[in-house]
Amino acid sequence: MLCRRFSAGVLYTRSQHRNLLVGKWRRFKNNRVDETRLKYLGADKLSAEWILMNGGRVRVAGPGQKPDRWLTSFEDLAQWNFELGLRLTHADASNTDVTDEGFRHIRHVAHLQTASFSHCTHLTDAALPNLSSSASSLRRLDLSGTLITPDSLDALSRLTSLRLLNISGCRELENFRELVLETLGERLVNCKVVM
Repeated sequence: MLCRRFSAGVLYTRSQHRNLLVGKWRRFKNNRVDETRLKYLGADKLSAEWILMNGGRVRVAGPGQKPDRWLTSFEDLAQWNFELGLRLTHADASNTDVTDEGFRHIRHVAHLQTASFSHCTHLTDAALPNLSSSASSLRRLDLSGTLITPDSLDALSRLTSLRLLNISGCRELENFRELVLETLGERLVNCKVVM
């Protein structure tokens, strides 16, 4: 068994090292934004594909319709015609490898109502400004267990339609609990903040 030594004196076997590299490559590949496809498919469909590619699930609906069911595969998504006005309304990417870079997929999604990115361990403050297009529609947001810090309060405060915000388990926020609750309580008056 051959081992390699990396930073902090950690030893990895060859297969562990290969798995680390494959994981990094997969995260990069699955979170890269293809601007050409964005123009061709539109933000809603491309965002739905991004979440599905990372192992999440989505719901879509047309104007005036309620979302039908959770879609979990590309085959499910292929049945929906986004050219007829279908919109991404619900996204659940909990426990997936979504990253700040990949979060740019939803930058132009305007009808997102609920989103869960709980325990996405590569998600930081840099991702949150990309939610601004959904500021008037987003009702529920779960960012529990992510790497957000008090620097994210400004971006979160712009999501004025929120009714429920879950930021429990965010280690970087724990030491600033009172500041976070006070700031968000003042700016998001109709929102229940779970911390």
